Amino acid sequence: MGDVWSVQALTSKLHGLVEAHYGDVWVAGELSNVNRAASGHCYFTLKDDAAQIQCVMWRYRVRHLPFEPSDGDRVQVRAAAGIYEKRGQLQLMVQVMKPAGRGAQQAAFEQLKATLKAEGLFAAERKQSLPSFPHTVGIVTSGSGAAFHDMRTVLQRRYPLAQVVLCPVPVQGTEAPTAIARAIRRFDALPASDARRPDVLLVGRGGGSTEDLWAFNEEGVARAIAEATVPIISAVGHETDVSIADFVADARAATPSMAAEIAVPDQQELREQVRGLHQRMRANVHDRVRTARGAVERLVQSRAFHSPVTRLHNAQQRLDHLVDRLQRAGRAMVRERRQRVATLQQQLRSLDPEAPLRRGYALVQRDGTVVPTAAAAEPGTRLTLRFADGTRVVEVQA
Repeated sequence: MGDVWSVQALTSKLHGLVEAHYGDVWVAGELSNVNRAASGHCYFTLKDDAAQIQCVMWRYRVRHLPFEPSDGDRVQVRAAAGIYEKRGQLQLMVQVMKPAGRGAQQAAFEQLKATLKAEGLFAAERKQSLPSFPHTVGIVTSGSGAAFHDMRTVLQRRYPLAQVVLCPVPVQGTEAPTAIARAIRRFDALPASDARRPDVLLVGRGGGSTEDLWAFNEEGVARAIAEATVPIISAVGHETDVSIADFVADARAATPSMAAEIAVPDQQELREQVRGLHQRMRANVHDRVRTARGAVERLVQSRAFHSPVTRLHNAQQRLDHLVDRLQRAGRAMVRERRQRVATLQQQLRSLDPEAPLRRGYALVQRDGTVVPTAAAAEPGTRLTLRFADGTRVVEVQA
């Protein structure tokens, strides 16, 4: 009989062999029996149609998951195979987990994108303009990542007058979407009197894999950005990375550093602008002074300046001419008006109905009505004859 192994020795040996040959493998399968322990560790089974294997993912790795694993999910995991010696059980210690294939993840992305677009959250008319000279710049990103350092450096270099306020959040993992959305709403809820309320808000993180950036593709983050009254610049990943947050934000930057450049003006450019304005203002003032000096010199050199009495006499003579013209025009106007009145009076006299009576004619009336012809005055009719000095009543005989 050969050497007799203890159970512990055998399982330890097997663990070493398995770890040496399968210490870094990618395995695809379906999740089942997913259990998030109170400690934060995640235990589950990875299976396919022919076999299954037990798995564990430690808490500090679970925090960075871009989704919440659940039974039935098809995933790919990167893991180290080994033996759980206490039970002599083969298991995988999972380091990375992502949905199986890019197709399912991309389908979820496109579905959410279409939904939010249909609601008008991507519309250009709802996007807010960025302030020209922000007093306070808010940042929602990881407090320990390179993204915050890059943004703060650019802001300090370009526009040190702006106050920078950071709300640190996890930017990947299952907790990240809720934390990012909460930070955006907290900034937006600050009253206008609070010095921490930003005039513009930078939301994002540095580069990473699609799974690392997935928090910025979550619906909760997108709706928090859309509801904010503070203008928001999205800066997620690198130039080639595009997220749902980019579509909803008021402006999109290719990188966190570029977001900082968009958010504030460049103090050097401002200095140049102020210097240019100052030079133009000085040139304008000099031109005005030169023009005014020329006018004064021409006045001083004029004869009127040296002979004020002559200038006064010339003005008095011009005034006399104006008064004479005014008087002659007034007299001509009076003559014209008098002639017009006389003409009208003559016309009135020619139309006076009493004029014929004064010349010996009489007006024949019957009951106040004029009798124009003899035929209209039948025998026996009483008529009234109106003369210039009175009336008489007569009766027609024949």
